[in-house]
Amino acid sequence: MLYTLALPLVLLALTVLLISLLSLIRTEGTTKELTQQELAATATALAKEHAGNDNPSAELPTGVYKHSQPESLPAAVVMEVVDGDTIEVRLEGKPETVRYYGIDTPERQEPCYEEAKKRNEELAGRHVLLVADARDRDSGGRLLRYIFTLDGYSIDAALVAEGFAHAWTYDGSYRDALMALEEEAQRENRGCLWGDNTEGE
Repeated sequence: MLYTLALPLVLLALTVLLISLLSLIRTEGTTKELTQQELAATATALAKEHAGNDNPSAELPTGVYKHSQPESLPAAVVMEVVDGDTIEVRLEGKPETVRYYGIDTPERQEPCYEEAKKRNEELAGRHVLLVADARDRDSGGRLLRYIFTLDGYSIDAALVAEGFAHAWTYDGSYRDALMALEEEAQRENRGCLWGDNTEGE
């Protein structure tokens, strides 16, 4: 008898609690936004995992670092890969041009331009994770971010380690790590910047 009477009260209490939580999420914009970003990154990562062997991070050189908490990073949809160090994305519903914070790749008409762009396309795929640093935008208004794959590997580091990009030497949290990767890539003659197909000066 008591159990029969208590059950509707428990269900009512749970319903009120659920409504309160949903209301809290609606009213706190930043909480809602962060939750959507995390859900988008997680859902995309799961879809990618179940899609097959499409994993560009599977065979990265030693030293390519991984973010400790990729699930906490904002996710962006890649709309276009412009070149080896620039992408067009949709971030929080808005279009943005993102310049990679930690690297510099060859410009159009320079040796290694096409190879760097192609490798960037392979690594970035359809979604990337972004990490801000000291400078938010460059002089052209492009968003400056370190770029990571959905499983947390640094695309900046991969491009440098594989010999497609130079490390940015002026500033940035990952500057020293990227410079060390560039020295190793040069020593090992990796990629189109340092390999056998490098054109002489």
